[in-house]
Amino acid sequence: MSSKQIEVPRGYNNQQIIFRNTKEKVDAVGFDLGNGSQIELILFEKLDPFPKNREVDNTDIDIFSENIERNGFQSTITVSRRHGVDEEGRSVEGRYYIVSGHRRKEAFGLILERNPTFMKRKMPALVLRDDIPFDQLEELNLLMNYDARAESPKEMRGRVARLLELLKQRGVEKKLIDQIADKLQVSARQIRKYIDINAKLSVGLLEKLDEGYITINEANDYASRSAEAQEYILKFLNEHNNVMTKEEYQEIKKQDDERQASIKASEEKAKEYERKIALQQEEINDLQKKINDKGKAAEESGAWEYSELEETKEKLEKAREKANKYKAIIDNARTAAEKGSGSSIGITAHIMIAEQISRLAAEATKLKSKTTRQSYILEPNDVEKIRTIINDLNEMITIPKKSEKK
Repeated sequence: MSSKQIEVPRGYNNQQIIFRNTKEKVDAVGFDLGNGSQIELILFEKLDPFPKNREVDNTDIDIFSENIERNGFQSTITVSRRHGVDEEGRSVEGRYYIVSGHRRKEAFGLILERNPTFMKRKMPALVLRDDIPFDQLEELNLLMNYDARAESPKEMRGRVARLLELLKQRGVEKKLIDQIADKLQVSARQIRKYIDINAKLSVGLLEKLDEGYITINEANDYASRSAEAQEYILKFLNEHNNVMTKEEYQEIKKQDDERQASIKASEEKAKEYERKIALQQEEINDLQKKINDKGKAAEESGAWEYSELEETKEKLEKAREKANKYKAIIDNARTAAEKGSGSSIGITAHIMIAEQISRLAAEATKLKSKTTRQSYILEPNDVEKIRTIINDLNEMITIPKKSEKK
């Protein structure tokens, strides 16, 4: 359905409000205004924040407020009519939810504190048609209020998770990630990172991400590791001032990959022999049936049936021995899998010391470039002492080559 032409009322100093800016923003998230949406001037006191709207960014809100007071609104806010009663049973008829424009309302409120009659206390608003379901209004709120520059990882994680949920509820199944990426104007790869992080990263590491101690890329790497590896990474970060170098992570990754490969191989071997046991059990059942049938026939027909009966019993015994052998192989495979899952993960001492040496070397370089540091005269000999310590540490961690067998 195409949008009909909407007549825009006049704003501050009878200036025309640029509705095009709002329409472009609505169009950008793939929403059709349809018939019934219109521009109105809404009383400030009738505007309510959208439920669960992100916290308003008040950075430079006073400057923004002064700009509106001088030049008026450059675009409308977007609102939807409320109907019925609120949680306390009070009528909400005549009130509006702000779908997009919470920051502009905050700025307008500051103007009214200085000038209570400014624009007759009314804000220009695009009032959406009444037939839009609430979950679609929430979707619109999530999309129109997205600001990549001000968005924290925690906010972005929540936004992506909720959009995914809302789109699925609407029956949108095809290319979900691409659709969210297109609407938020970010790459599909970035959206996949947030989805994987939400689904796979441990609670402790999620907190590290939300607190800014690890980056999105680091969180995405850690999310690909096993639960045991993530537990070790969290412990390591807590013990090392929230710092893990690339080299240290790569060692954890290598150990975890080897460990998971070993577990997978053991599990696949167990499944293979479970299939063999199932086939062996079928053979055992068939042989048992033959023994029962031949036993009855021997009683009725004569001694020659007994030799065939004994032969069948021998086959049954061999089949059972083979089944037991397969069971032993399965038990060994599962034991190996458990042993692999219980193997420890950790950064070896020489990697940790090597990393410390690298940091010491960098510090020595900085010290050498300065002649004074905290009122202490740094002599050339001091730098040499530092380098001597580094060399000694290097010798301490040198791994000797295994002697060749004669």
